[in-house]
Amino acid sequence: MPIYIKELEYVNELLTVRVRIHKEEPEYVYLKVTETALLVSCSVDTDESYLSRSAYFGLLTMIGPHETFDFEYHYWPGFFDAVTGVCKFMVITKMQGRVVFYLKARYHGFYKPGHDLPVLSADLSVPRKHVPAILESKAKSDAPVLGFCLADMRPKAWGSNHWPFLIPYVGVLDKNKTAVKGFESYVFNDQNLFLTDLDDEQYQLNEICFEMKKIALMEHISIHQASHLWIVKDQIYGNHFKQMFELWEQAMPILAGRLYTHYYFTYAMRNVKGKPRKQELKPCTFRPEIPELCFLWKEFEGYYKLELRFKLGKKIWLPSIDYPTTFFANTAEDPKTFYLLNSVTDCQLMNFFHKTEYRLLIMKAHYEGRCKEFVDHLRDRYRFI
Repeated sequence: MPIYIKELEYVNELLTVRVRIHKEEPEYVYLKVTETALLVSCSVDTDESYLSRSAYFGLLTMIGPHETFDFEYHYWPGFFDAVTGVCKFMVITKMQGRVVFYLKARYHGFYKPGHDLPVLSADLSVPRKHVPAILESKAKSDAPVLGFCLADMRPKAWGSNHWPFLIPYVGVLDKNKTAVKGFESYVFNDQNLFLTDLDDEQYQLNEICFEMKKIALMEHISIHQASHLWIVKDQIYGNHFKQMFELWEQAMPILAGRLYTHYYFTYAMRNVKGKPRKQELKPCTFRPEIPELCFLWKEFEGYYKLELRFKLGKKIWLPSIDYPTTFFANTAEDPKTFYLLNSVTDCQLMNFFHKTEYRLLIMKAHYEGRCKEFVDHLRDRYRFI
């Protein structure tokens, strides 16, 4: 029998759905999402132990052929006025049989109870020391040169399969010997490096690159595989994350002084092979300065706003939203200049806040407990403005 459903309204956290089974009279199903449960009621035949036919087939239709449905979209606890049933933070409308709603632009980044917050582990927050850059000498001949490329990817984004790592390449200089005009090959190991006139720093940086490549690749585990595999995967990735940061830390004093450095957003490890394509590798700069994370704290009627920034010298910057890079800070004004972050914890915070454009909004009703504990830990370690 055909099942017809239509979402009618979403008011005060309650979604009302009209369900009609074949030619029967329509009934109404009411859904409310809490932190731990989906609450279901119906205009007929539903109590605490039994779903009506309308509720059952209505939910089955919403779930569809994938056998799962994420009700996160309908989870907004405490965001509606209990008297009026209105939410001042979002726009709610109807479109093609669905209730569509979204946060207004100024309110992006609201925390909802039950969501994860970063864990600030003491053993991961040891700050690194500033080391002066070792400057590379300008090339004196037309011979190919060895350069280095940041192969970037967004960890845990759709399709991600590697951590951002550094890979050497052989490039050809322009007539002024100041910029790379073309590329000959990537360098994956000592065996396919045909250049011999290298300085000590290049050999050292090569070895760091080869170590990065060994741990850069992520093993894909599908959503349907056992949950214990995800736990093992996260443990491995946590170790690899720390190891990769330590390798970047070793590389930076040399890398910040290199003349020929590029950035490449790979989309996947399979694209890092053969001859680099000129249109894909963009010139970039690595700087030895250490960015200092800081936070802006603002109070409004009904909620708090926490915004992440970073400080270089006396100036405070908003990190780049369009070009985030896991282990680095960069600015919207100059997104291809990269500053290695101070610690693994800084990297974790930068990646967490990027998801919501570097801000976290917290309803005052949700602040006590986990949110306050998280903010207090930040206050202990970072500058608040």
